[in-house]
Amino acid sequence: MKAEYFDEKVGWTKTLLIGFQHVLTMCPGTIAVPLILAGALGLGEKETAFLVAANFFTSGIAILIQVIGIGKLAGSKYPIILGSSFAPLSPMILIGKEYGMQTLFGAVIASGAIIFILSFFMDQILKLFPQVVVGTFVTLIGITLAPTALRDLAGGEGSESFGSVENLILGTAVLIFIILVEKYAKGIWKSMSLLLGIVAGTIVGCGLHMVDFTSIAQAEVFQPVKPFYYGMPEFKIWPIFIMSIFCIINMIQCIGVFSVMDEIVGIQTDNKTKERGIRGQAAAQMVTGMFNSVPSTMFNENVSLIGLTKVKSRSVVAAAGIMIILAGIFPKISAVFTAVPKSVPGGATLALFGVITSSGISILSKLDFSKDNNFKIVGTSIAIGVGAAFASDVFVNIPNALQMVLSNGLFMVSISAIFLNLILNGKKAFS
Repeated sequence: MKAEYFDEKVGWTKTLLIGFQHVLTMCPGTIAVPLILAGALGLGEKETAFLVAANFFTSGIAILIQVIGIGKLAGSKYPIILGSSFAPLSPMILIGKEYGMQTLFGAVIASGAIIFILSFFMDQILKLFPQVVVGTFVTLIGITLAPTALRDLAGGEGSESFGSVENLILGTAVLIFIILVEKYAKGIWKSMSLLLGIVAGTIVGCGLHMVDFTSIAQAEVFQPVKPFYYGMPEFKIWPIFIMSIFCIINMIQCIGVFSVMDEIVGIQTDNKTKERGIRGQAAAQMVTGMFNSVPSTMFNENVSLIGLTKVKSRSVVAAAGIMIILAGIFPKISAVFTAVPKSVPGGATLALFGVITSSGISILSKLDFSKDNNFKIVGTSIAIGVGAAFASDVFVNIPNALQMVLSNGLFMVSISAIFLNLILNGKKAFS
């Protein structure tokens, strides 16, 4: 599939409005990861704010690399949003605590370089990911993301108002509002359902005194993101090895994103495009490490938003990338995103995560389930993945590094599906 398929002509007004929807969709995860990392490492308010800003800035760069591309070398030139990946968060905390920030960001850069090299062997790697594996993996992405959205709908885990009636009503109202707009609105309003839901929810939140404007007032107007803020990176074998394992999980997730895009838009992405896409993500990760930020991943929820808006233009996503970069260097802009009540984007993303699950089921529906092997592969792999994701305490007595890997549901479902497919389908596993 050629990138020209996504050169849909969209007016400036629609480009900016739908681009802004993409920004709002990616914001919860993009903000949450650096906040969790900073909290776990005991960083102060100034350093925490810097990490959030750096994350916005590097996410915008990652988006532009993916959408515009670096010649024919890197970037799929698809309308794909990238933002903070939760996959390598646990090893980042472990490395940061034990080795310090310079080694942490050295591991981010080096693992990005390793993924970049692996991308040249994508033809061989992709043979391990036929429909039965990808469909199982994508389905579990939606299943494992749903609890995160529901916790956000309830106010965000750790919040003093978590589970309050106000949060539950507001988040549910936003979800219902988006569904109704999507069903009954016409023209541009139909494609703006998510933005309208978030704006309406925020206005209601203001009326209920759920919006705190303090962070906006206190934020700096302009603050450049400095490379190597913590000093020159240090490269140590064990941290790089651990980070690379989780970045491979991240790579698998990115492969799944192309499958979701194919399913939603109705195309067939060739291996060369996937290869350039993974290479673009890896190149962005190396830049990310230089600017003191976390690895980025392709966001399934933003691909789901394309299905919701029916707008598949690269220019829209490029506009979103520029907005994100501006949010990184103008902290008052990023502070606006953090002021929105958690329950509002929680309700919005719950709808999007449902689309991801449906996409996975749609991929699986194309399989021949009259063959008992496919039933065994899908059923067993999802059971293992769900079990690992929601019962991670069963690994409490094994070493930390191995515990982090085995308690990752996406890692477990992918390894299980690949292994079972090879064992049960034999030579047919690659077809």
